[in-house]
Amino acid sequence: MRRRSLLAAGLAVPAIAQARPGWRPTRSMRLIVPFSPGGALDLTARLLAWTMEPLVGVSIIVENRSGAGGSIGAEALTRSDPDGHSMMLASPGPLVVNPFLFRTMTYDAETEFAPVALVTTNPMALLAGPRRAERSLAHLLMTARSGERLNYSSAGPGSGGHMAMEVLKVRLGLPGLLHIPFRGAGPSLQALLANQVQFAMESLASAAGFIDDEVAFPLAVTTAQRWPGLPNVPTLQEEGVAEFDYASWSCLVYPVAVPEEAVLMMNWAVNTALSTPILRRRLLEVGAEPAGGSAAHLQRHLATERDKWAEAVRISGARVI
Repeated sequence: MRRRSLLAAGLAVPAIAQARPGWRPTRSMRLIVPFSPGGALDLTARLLAWTMEPLVGVSIIVENRSGAGGSIGAEALTRSDPDGHSMMLASPGPLVVNPFLFRTMTYDAETEFAPVALVTTNPMALLAGPRRAERSLAHLLMTARSGERLNYSSAGPGSGGHMAMEVLKVRLGLPGLLHIPFRGAGPSLQALLANQVQFAMESLASAAGFIDDEVAFPLAVTTAQRWPGLPNVPTLQEEGVAEFDYASWSCLVYPVAVPEEAVLMMNWAVNTALSTPILRRRLLEVGAEPAGGSAAHLQRHLATERDKWAEAVRISGARVI
């Protein structure tokens, strides 16, 4: 479904476009995803690009640049021409986790990016693989404390799933649960499916298809409230892990020197796209809650999340090279 059929589907772009800021892209745009294809961030990026193309008037090419917990893609953005045609859909890792997780960084996450808009919030879930008998956190604890060697996968060092699980390990006293990192949620979940790992901590947006197909089994969600799409799955707080509340999210950022008019234009495009029923419905179906808001709102969100995830790194004791 391209531009004409999107308009027919109810985007109502002509009425909204009167408020569009003056800056316009002059060629196709690049949307960097700092993780591999198949995960929540990649899916969100492709849905967002598909919906925003008729708004910005040019094609938006999704480019996956995975590795180092999202840092490779983030560095690629800092090296791009800040003319408004290159942007990144980021998750917590490259912006608010990696600076505390990695001893050396090739970019400054606080100063080298211009916030555009918060796109989604993404609850995470602790998942058991298809060959596991565990169907609750209590059952997992019993297995882990029996001495059986267990491991879990995540989308990579510094990903939201990695850090949330490391905090959970400390809170539950499970130092023997080994982390196996992958280059994105897609490979992480494929490893779970293939029984290369026994458990995974991934966003519901990444895992929705696996859960629907009953090849991944959610033991609990990481947020304070249950996810409406999985009403029978408890929160970790309900399972006895007091005040445990971690969620992933996605946001759009530019390199810092981009013109302010480009930030205004893309903030408008994101919020307009997120207001369309077709995108909102699709995101909710795959476990992502549409967000939106101003660039200033995203700036405040990043500051709060930076403090939260820094504390998560400290609690977990995790540290990479």
